[in-house]
Parts: sequence; structure tokens; C-alpha cells
Amino acid sequence: PEYQRRIRLVRDGMEKDGIELLLVFDPPNVFYLSGFQSFAMYNNECIILPLEGDPHLIVDPPEIGGALMHSWFVNVYGYPPTEERESFLSKLIIDKNGASSKIAVETNSRALPVRFYEAFRKHLPKANFVDGSDLVPQVKTRKSEEEITHLRHSALLTDAGMSAAINAIEIGASDNDVAVAAYEAMINGGSEYMCVDPIVTSGIRSSILHSNHKRITLNTGDTLLMELGACIQRYTAPAMRAAVIGEPSAEVRLVADACLGALDNVLSSLKAGISAHEVATAGWKALREAGDDIVFHGSFGYAIGAGFPPTWADNTGAIAWGNHTPLIAGQVFHHPVAVRKLGKFGVAFSETTVITENG
Repeated sequence: PEYQRRIRLVRDGMEKDGIELLLVFDPPNVFYLSGFQSFAMYNNECIILPLEGDPHLIVDPPEIGGALMHSWFVNVYGYPPTEERESFLSKLIIDKNGASSKIAVETNSRALPVRFYEAFRKHLPKANFVDGSDLVPQVKTRKSEEEITHLRHSALLTDAGMSAAINAIEIGASDNDVAVAAYEAMINGGSEYMCVDPIVTSGIRSSILHSNHKRITLNTGDTLLMELGACIQRYTAPAMRAAVIGEPSAEVRLVADACLGALDNVLSSLKAGISAHEVATAGWKALREAGDDIVFHGSFGYAIGAGFPPTWADNTGAIAWGNHTPLIAGQVFHHPVAVRKLGKFGVAFSETTVITENG
């Protein structure tokens, strides 16, 4: 019933826009509608979703076994090795009487190479191609109870990983040792392979966005920045924490207090109906106490859901200054309040939340 609900809602959007066929290329969206998953996504997997009739799933030939195991679709194909994939896909569309249809394509997907798309369109010169990048995400925005259950399970394992990571911090250990402890706790707890490997960075390296463990020995005074996310049924509930070996400096404490104040303001503001801009404004009010020489990415929240490497974000919402979109019940956000002073240290705290009518 859950998959049929998703298909029905996507088709409602298609019908509203006069779209006869939707081609779904983005791997998280393919998974969201079909259930197909693999650690080797981004290989031209595609769903042909007509306005009426059965959908079709086309995958890389080695993935047929996984597609049959995970997907509920009746029509599952592998791209034949003797024919160009663009040609095979277009023939399926022609067989569905879609040669001159209005076809929506997820043109913003990193899984749709320009060369593939251009070659594919040449096989269907009479079709009217339009952008359908928002059709699945607008359905994914509100998480179902089943999805929230997976996210809560992920959160428990993320917490276990973070506790293990913090307990592994000691003078003479390495940042790798901390990452190992986090990874072991999450995998032992039941996590699948993760959308993002455990992030552990220390000392000066903690001041560099998207750096990670690199065999660095931990010393007194080091600040560590950690970001983890266990995965259950491809759903991730991430968390960020900062730790210091020994007493934090006045500067580190000032930034940490500002981050925690901003996070508290964000969490206390969240509820259905409030705009993302209003929540971000509350976050900025406290974060400004960190000073003017900080590096902050500007986001007080991004939507999460089902995902594959390299990200657990699902691109269905953002909490940032200037975004006046109202929040709705059922949205799930990761709220990373991560501040860095380049060449010095980085501090980060976050929570993952589900929006309700009341908070």
C-alpha cells in the first residue's frame, strides 16, 4: 500500500501538469518508487512511469538479481549488452505508445549524464520533453509513518555510534581510532552501508569543511568535530557533536555556546506553518554571538530521507535565511549548526527532527 500511495501521488502531479510519461533517473527516487537498491547505483537505472498502466524498471544488467529481490514491479529489465541503452529505453517508450508523448525527465539528477540524455532524445524526435525534477520530491517531502520509523531506528544507532566515538577520544589515539569506534558501534547495532562514512576531524583540520580522519594523533587541547549517520532501509538520521581534549579555550567555549544557542532557538521554533526564513532568523540571532570571523554554511536545516552515497540529504526542503516556504507536518530535517574558524578549530552540534503540528 505504501508504494501504491507514492505512485498515486506522483501521478496526481503528472496529471496536473499534463504529463503522459515520467522518466525517473535519480537513484533515491528510483528506490522511493520501486524499492530497488544496490551499492552500485548511478548506472542508468530508470523507471518509466506512465500516467496509467504498470511502471517499468530498467537497470544495469548485473543488478537484475537485486531488482527482482527488492522491487515490487512486475516489469523489470536489464539493459542488453548488444544495444545502446538510449536506444533500448526509447524502444520501450515507443512500445508504450509514447513516441509523441509529453515526457517529463529528472534533468537535475546527477545520475543523468548530458551525453546520455542528448543521445536518448534523438531517438524520440516527436516527443515533447519537459523537466520533471520536482514530481517525486514533492511527494517525498512529507514522510510516512513507515519512513519515520526507519529514521527513529537510525537515530538510535547514530546515538550509539556517537557515544562510542566520544568514549574513544584520548591523548595518543588517532582520529581513525575514533572513527573505528563509531563505525563498529553502528554496524554492530544493525546499520547498513552508510550514505556518508563517519566523519572525525581534529585540531586544525576540524576548521576545514568536509575534511575527515587521516591518521592524525590526538593531543591535549585538540577540538574534534564528528558527524555520523547510521542507515536503516536507506534512511539516515545524522548527528554532529564537538569534543575537546582537556579544558576548552575561551574562544572555543564562546563558539560552542553560540552554536548550542542557535540550535536551541531552531528546535524551539520548529512547527508546521512557520516559514523556513523565520526559523533561520531565530538561529542567526544566537549564532552571531560567535563573532564575525567565522565560517558558517548558512543552513539551519536540510531535508533528509532515503539516500545513497554521497549524501543522506533528499533535496526536499531547506531552512535558510530568505527561504519563505512554510514547513509542513511530516518533514524531517537535519539541523547542522557547524562553525569553523579557519586555521584554528571547528565546532558543530546538530539534531535530526520531524516536524509536527505543535513543534
